[in-house]
Amino acid sequence: MPKQGQMTQISRPFQIALVALGLFVLVWFVALHGHNPGAGGSGSSAPGSTSAPGAPSAAAEAKAAAAPTSIYRGAAPGLAGLSRAIAKAHGAVAQSQRDAKRVETSDPSNPSGSAASTSVSAPASAASSATGASQAATTAHAKRPSSTTKPAVHTAPAMQTAVERELRQGKTVLVLFWDPRGADDVAVRRELPAVRHALGARVAVHYAFASQVGAFGTITHAVQVNQTPTLLVVNTHGQTTTLTGLADAFSIEQAVAESRRS
Repeated sequence: MPKQGQMTQISRPFQIALVALGLFVLVWFVALHGHNPGAGGSGSSAPGSTSAPGAPSAAAEAKAAAAPTSIYRGAAPGLAGLSRAIAKAHGAVAQSQRDAKRVETSDPSNPSGSAASTSVSAPASAASSATGASQAATTAHAKRPSSTTKPAVHTAPAMQTAVERELRQGKTVLVLFWDPRGADDVAVRRELPAVRHALGARVAVHYAFASQVGAFGTITHAVQVNQTPTLLVVNTHGQTTTLTGLADAFSIEQAVAESRRS
């Protein structure tokens, strides 16, 4: 009985304030429970997943949280402050839900971002392939031997060419290696014009010093000139007869006749 008397002493405005405080605490916990991403796994669910039957959707929760709460302006002390606090809590919940949606829309795992990166990497791959093909073509061109390179041509000595031309004309070629200081050399040289006059176009005569043996190329390749005068008689078949020492016109003509018959 004394306790009931004490309860009746609490004024009605204070009782209303206690009820409003309990209501505020209940709404606050409900709002935090609905916004917590780790509660029941609802925060980590993928966008677009089907909600459980009877559960309010995210859009409905956002709308309810964003709805303005009327502020109490009665005579009960403390209710106006409590209503303002509840309105602020609803506003905070709505702002947090809007921030969560912005984070979801800017998620880097969005397929459009992957498509963009793929479209950028494709030209880069094509450019890399074109560069590799260009380098391969340049390397192959560098290794390819030049078609303008000509093989080295070995030209025959001038005297060899002249003797070969005369042999093709059917002439017997006489080549005298002599020394102007030797008496026998000078004598043989004087006999050769008479031989050429007697045989006419059938012979061709050349004069050279002993140091000029190599100027005749393959004609004198197998011939050794150890003394002067030395006379070479070359027939049309390329066969060579050697006469050394003093020789007159008659002996030279006989050597030419025998060379032509061989």
